[in-house]
Amino acid sequence: MKYSAYVPCYNAAATVRRAVESITAQTIRPDEILLVDDGSTDSSLDAVRGLDVRIISQPRNQGRGEARARAMREAQHEQVLCCDATNTLEPAFVEKALTWLADPRVAAVFGRITQPPAETLAERWRGRHLFKVDAAQESRRQTSLCTWGTLMRASAAQRVGGYDRRLRHTEDGELGVRLLAAGFDVVYDPQLTVTSIAPNTVAQVLERHWRWYAGTTPSASWREYRKSIAHSIKCMAKDDLRAGDPLCVPLSLLSPHYHLWRTLLHG
Repeated sequence: MKYSAYVPCYNAAATVRRAVESITAQTIRPDEILLVDDGSTDSSLDAVRGLDVRIISQPRNQGRGEARARAMREAQHEQVLCCDATNTLEPAFVEKALTWLADPRVAAVFGRITQPPAETLAERWRGRHLFKVDAAQESRRQTSLCTWGTLMRASAAQRVGGYDRRLRHTEDGELGVRLLAAGFDVVYDPQLTVTSIAPNTVAQVLERHWRWYAGTTPSASWREYRKSIAHSIKCMAKDDLRAGDPLCVPLSLLSPHYHLWRTLLHG
């Protein structure tokens, strides 16, 4: 079976080569690999020299929606694999994912994101509250789309209009909503492993947490703000203490205030 693969990249020189190599190491190899460089200002392009990859360069940074839309336009095959430039895929990712796409109703299947053993406070917090690496997880259907490591049916995405090129985050979740509304299925399979290989700072994990939960049109209300504060105390901080990691508690308690500030700044 022939399929296309792509890596959206913005200033990921430290990790992008490993991301591409995890695609070339698939048990079912891709027919083509595209690297959509979204206006990187670091040495990302130098990092992939010598690899069998077609580089598509954006003249300036235009955001994740535009990068993914460009990749889907350029891809030559019906099945399209995505791996973010900061992640790697297990070798059998595509082989396992194809069993889901045997069902014509399934538009996309994505895997569980995890990380190597955490070395910093920020990475411990990321693993616990973003990736939920220690939580038991089961396969889900009709779920929100994530594209950190995903096999997608190009015709399904095209039928609903593809990625919204204007979006700088939540472009995958927004596309997923339209796929579900059109009668397609989106599958989460935790047996498909995606590994985040990029380190994150405290500021980066707070920003990432906000982007994951803000939605395409972030809005702030005092009711939601109070709910977020309560959740950070009763759930997030409690999970930190239960894990024997009290140093992460201040970060959990800060997260709702960061969300509010970031949402107000966005608006």
